[in-house]
Amino acid sequence: MHLYPVYVYVVLFLKYALAIGDEEQTKITVGAIFYENEKEIELSFDQALREVNNLKFSELQFTSVKRYMPTNDSFLLQQITCELISNGVAAIFGPSSKAASDIVAQLANMTGIPHIEFDWQIEATRQEHLNHQMTVNVAPSLSALSRAYYEIIKTNYEWRTFTLIYETPEGLARLQDLMKIHALNSDLVKLRNLADYAGDYRILWKDADETFHEHRIILDCEPKSLKQLLKVSVDFKLQGPFRNWFLTHLDTHSSGLKDIYNEDFKANITSVRLKIVDTNPYARKKTRLSEVDRILGGQMMLPILIYDAVVLFTNSIRNVVTAMQQFYPPSSDCGARFSEPWIMGAYIMSEMKSISEDDVEPHFKTENMKLNEFGQRTHFNLEIYKPTVNEPLMIWTPDNGIKARKLGPELESSATATDFSVQRKVYTVVTHYEKPYFMMKEDHENYRGQEKFEGYAVDLIEKLSELMNFDFEFMIVNGNGKYNSETKQWDGIIRKLIDHHAQIGVCDLTITQLRRSVVDFTVPFMQLGISILHYKSPPETKDPFAFLDPFAPEVWIYVIFAQLVMTLAFVLIARLSYREWMPPNPAIVDPDELENIWNVNNSCWLMVGSIMQQGCDILPRGPHMRILTGMWWFFALMMLSTYTANLAAFLTSNKWQSTINSLEDLIEQDEVKFGSMRGGSTSLFFSESNDTDYQRAWNQMKNFNPSAFTSNNGEGVERVRKEKGKYAFLMETTSMTYNIERHCDLRQIGGQIGEKHYGLAVPLGADYRTNLSVSILQLSEKGELYKLKDKWWKKHNVTCDTFHEVDGDELSIIELGGVFLVLAGGVLTGVILGICEFLWNVQNVAVEERVTPWQALKAELIFALQFWVTKKPMRISSSSSSSGDKSSRRSSGSRRSSKEKRRSKTAS
Repeated sequence: MHLYPVYVYVVLFLKYALAIGDEEQTKITVGAIFYENEKEIELSFDQALREVNNLKFSELQFTSVKRYMPTNDSFLLQQITCELISNGVAAIFGPSSKAASDIVAQLANMTGIPHIEFDWQIEATRQEHLNHQMTVNVAPSLSALSRAYYEIIKTNYEWRTFTLIYETPEGLARLQDLMKIHALNSDLVKLRNLADYAGDYRILWKDADETFHEHRIILDCEPKSLKQLLKVSVDFKLQGPFRNWFLTHLDTHSSGLKDIYNEDFKANITSVRLKIVDTNPYARKKTRLSEVDRILGGQMMLPILIYDAVVLFTNSIRNVVTAMQQFYPPSSDCGARFSEPWIMGAYIMSEMKSISEDDVEPHFKTENMKLNEFGQRTHFNLEIYKPTVNEPLMIWTPDNGIKARKLGPELESSATATDFSVQRKVYTVVTHYEKPYFMMKEDHENYRGQEKFEGYAVDLIEKLSELMNFDFEFMIVNGNGKYNSETKQWDGIIRKLIDHHAQIGVCDLTITQLRRSVVDFTVPFMQLGISILHYKSPPETKDPFAFLDPFAPEVWIYVIFAQLVMTLAFVLIARLSYREWMPPNPAIVDPDELENIWNVNNSCWLMVGSIMQQGCDILPRGPHMRILTGMWWFFALMMLSTYTANLAAFLTSNKWQSTINSLEDLIEQDEVKFGSMRGGSTSLFFSESNDTDYQRAWNQMKNFNPSAFTSNNGEGVERVRKEKGKYAFLMETTSMTYNIERHCDLRQIGGQIGEKHYGLAVPLGADYRTNLSVSILQLSEKGELYKLKDKWWKKHNVTCDTFHEVDGDELSIIELGGVFLVLAGGVLTGVILGICEFLWNVQNVAVEERVTPWQALKAELIFALQFWVTKKPMRISSSSSSSGDKSSRRSSGSRRSSKEKRRSKTAS
C-alpha cells in the first residue's frame, strides 16, 4: 500500500526523462579491451566510432570506455570485464587472441552483453558454444579459412606434394584441411613445427632441400618472423627458380618482405589476405593522410577487422533500437546473483548474424561479411597476391572459387617493383644417351656446350623453348629410371626429377602408372607399341644345280655306273638269248640271216627311258631279259621316288626362323631365347599383364639361363645381331624401326603388342606442365612432330639390298636354273650331232650321185627348208645334161646296191 505513490513517481520520472531524451541524442557506451602495443587497433577502433557518430543516424551517439591489459592475466581480465559491465556498456570489443582465457565471453554470456571479437580464436566445441552465445567474431573462422586454403592448393595450384610449416596452434588449425590432401607424414606431405628448430632455422631448410627435396612449401608464421626465415632459406637455394612458397598468414604483406627482396629471390612466392572493398576511383582523395589512414590503407588485418566489428555492432543496435522505438540501457552486474541478462542483447546478437552488408553505413572494409548461427564468420573473400611486389593475382570467394583479379588503374601503376620470379628461366633437362633421341655429334670435338648434342629430344626441347621462351641445359644420366622393389627407390631420369635436380625429363620415356605415382607427364609426343626384333639372315647364294642336291655326289656316280653296267649286261645277255635274234624282214619266212636289235644304242635307250619313267618302243622277248628289265625298272622306280621326295623337301623347305611370325610362335618354340630391357616399361608391361600369353612369355623370360634381359636397348640390339637368330628382343616399335632402318640384318616379327606413349616427365605438381602440354599440342597441329620423326628415323645413308623373298612351295628361277641348263645342253648336243650327221650324209650323196659336195649340200639344204614337202625322192640332187636318164638309173642302182651291202655287213 505504501509503495503505490513511489511507483507513480518513478513512472512520471521515466516519462520526463524520455521526453528530454527525445530532444537529445541517446548515448550508448561500448567497452574495449586492448593489450599493450596494440596502438594501431585502438586508433582504428576510435576512427570507426568517429565515422559512425558523424553519420548522425537515428539519435544514437556512441562513446567508449577503454581498458588496457599490461600482461596476459586471466584474473585481471575478469576484473576489467566486470568493471566495464558495471559501467553499463552495451558491448565489449576484444581482447585480441593474446588472451589465454575465454572469461570475457563467459561473463558476456551471463550478463547478456554482446561480445565482439576481431582476432583468430581456436574454434569452440559444441559445449563451449553454450557459454559463448553472446559472442561473435568478425575474423574468418579457422575451419573456413582452412577450406579456402585447401581449394587454392588442391584445385588451383594443383600441388600434390609439399611441406607444411607452422608456428602457432592457430596456424596449425589453418592448415588442417591441407593435411587431408594426403596422409600426414607420408612422402607427399610433410609437417614441421618451427618451434622444433627455434635454435637454428638452417637445420629446417637443410632438411627441406637435401632430405625432402622440397620445391613447394606452405608456411604459416607470424609476420615478424617471416623476414628472417626467408632470408636464411636463400643460403639453401630454396628461393631459386622453380621453387614455390605459399604464405598463409593474412598479415604477410605487413612483414616487410620488400625490404629484403632482391635478385636472389627467384622463387614464386604467393600469399593471401582479406579482400578489401575496392575504393571508388572517382571519390575525392585526401591530400594529407593521417596515421589511422595509413594503418587502414596498409590492410593490416586486426585494425581493419575491429573497424568492421564496430560498424557491425553500431548498425545492428541501430536497427534494434529503431524497431523497439527506444533504447533500454543495460544494468547488469557480475556480482548480482539473480540479475537478468540484458533484454536487448539477444536482439542485437540476432541482428548481427543476419544483417546484410549492403544495409550498413559506413561500409565494411572487408568484402562478404556473413556470420553463421554460432557467430563465426564463414563468408569472406581472399585476395591471392605476391607479397614481394604487392601484385594482386586472383580472388577467392566461397561461392565462386578462384577467379582472376582485375587490376584497376591505381593497382597497375603501383606495381613498379621488379618481379624476379617471372624472368627468363633456365630449365635443366635430364636425359640419357639413346639413339636417335639423344646423341653426341660425330664431330662433337668442334663444338662446346649444348651444341655437342643432337637427336630427336634435342630438337624437341629447342622447339619448346622457342614457344615457351626459356633456356635449357642438359643433364645426362644412365637410364630412364628403374624402380628397385627392395630399396623402393628410383634411378635415372625419374630419380633426378623426384629430387628436383632437373625440371624436365625427356628420352624414350614411357608413361606408366608406376612412374606417374612419383612424377607428372605431359601429353604424349609419340605413340608406339611393343614388337619383336629378330635377326634377318642374309639370303643364301642360289645354286642353279640345286636339283642335284637330293643325292650325294657318290650316289650319282653309282647311278651312272649302274646304268653303264646294266647296258653292257643287257647287250651281252641279249646276244646269248636266241629269242632276241629275229629276221630283218618279217615277210621272209626262211631268212638267210638274223639280226639282234639290242645293240648298245637301243639298250642304253631302254635304260634311260626306264629311269626317266618314259618307257621304250622296243621290249625284250626272253624271260631272263624281262626279269633283268623288271629289276631295272624296280631300281629306277625306287631311285626316282626317293629323288622326287628329297627334291621336294629340299627345294621347298623353309628356314627355321621363318616359322616364327608372332609372339605365340615365339612362346611355343624352344630354339630362340627372347627378353627385354631389365626394369623397363616393356618388362613392366609383361610382368603386370593379366593376359595368358603375356604371362607365359614373362615366365619364360625370367627362367632363361643365361639371362635374356639386357641393361638397355642398345645391348639388346647388339645381342640380336651377334647371336644370329638364336635371340629375339622385345622393345618399343619406335626404337625398333630406327634400328631396322640402319641395320639390314634386323627385322620385325609380328605386329604391335599393346599401346604405349612417350611423354615429357616433370616433378609432381610442376606448374609449367600445362604449358609444356599446350606447346606439344601446337607442335603436333603444325606437323612439326611428324617432321622431327621423319628427320631422325627415315633420313639416313644406309641402303639395304632388296631381295625377292618367296613363300611356301614357290621356287625361284635360280634354284631351277640347272634343269634349264641341262635341257639347253642336251638340245645343243642334239643339234650339233644332227648337223654333223647332215654333213656326213651330204658327203655320201655327193659321192654316190657324182656331184660336187656344194651341189649336194645345196640340194639337201633346200629340200630340208621346204617344210611343206613330206616325201623325199631317192635322188634329190640335179644331174648334168650329158648323163641323161641312164646315168640317173645307174646312180640309183648303185645307191641301192651300196645300201644292201651295208645292211648285210650289219647283220653279219
